[in-house]
Amino acid sequence: MAEVPGRKSPTAIDAGPADVTKPVDCHICDNVKATAYCTVCKIHLCTRCEHNHKKNPVTKAHKLLRGSAIPLFTDSSVIDTALDQPEHCQDHQKEGIKFFCTKHTNLCCVACTVVKHQSCKIEYIPDISKDFASSEEYKKLVERIQDIERLVAQCQADIHRCKDAVDSMSKDEIEFFRSFKAEIIAFLDKREAQLLTEIQRRRDEDASILQNLMTQSESMKTTTEEIKRKLNGMESNPERLFIMTKRFQDQVARLQTDVEEIQRKTGYQQYEVQKDATVEVILNSATGIATVEDIPGIELYNI
Repeated sequence: MAEVPGRKSPTAIDAGPADVTKPVDCHICDNVKATAYCTVCKIHLCTRCEHNHKKNPVTKAHKLLRGSAIPLFTDSSVIDTALDQPEHCQDHQKEGIKFFCTKHTNLCCVACTVVKHQSCKIEYIPDISKDFASSEEYKKLVERIQDIERLVAQCQADIHRCKDAVDSMSKDEIEFFRSFKAEIIAFLDKREAQLLTEIQRRRDEDASILQNLMTQSESMKTTTEEIKRKLNGMESNPERLFIMTKRFQDQVARLQTDVEEIQRKTGYQQYEVQKDATVEVILNSATGIATVEDIPGIELYNI
């Protein structure tokens, strides 16, 4: 099997015997001293990982170095040059993905094959992906993506149409309400004119009656003053005063009757403007005049 790229960033070439004063940690486990080194995978292994490495069908034939033969650093030749930036494992962020587990359909790094997929059938991605661009799986995926793109484009077109419909509907409903408002204002103006005309008619009628009474009272006042003046001028002549008094008796009686009639007629008809009960209910309602309601039976209008 070819050497596996995607390892931790190397910093130097293979060294000779390891410096025992500077122990090397396991490449897979954190803070665990390495006891072996795989010359194929270019990684350091602790005792447990070495055991798993030898049991894994993919790595069991790899040559391992132990003891003083373990290099202090990873070989610089293991730098992954595939597309410059390798795809990293989700479980082991520093590891590049190079294997595929056919049993679990998982993408794996070297650490995954050792820790989680020892008994699985593991395939080396560089080997199985050579003609993948012409495979049915890839073609179907591309077709699905194209279908999704068409659906997205259709959805976006529908969304634009819905937005236009929303704008148009709001404009139409605003115009409808304003037209309705204009009808209400026209109705109020008409009723105002009718009520003002009625009030003015009542005022004119009462004013006319009162004016007639005033004219009669002025005439009676003049007549009374004239009778009084004549009687006052005859007080030195008893005979004339007697005669004139007898003559004025009937006239004064008529004046008495007339003034009592004026007193009876003096007044006016009281009235007041009464609010229409139906309109009063509307004015006291939080939803008076109109409301905005959903069309029954329609939750979402699909174009």
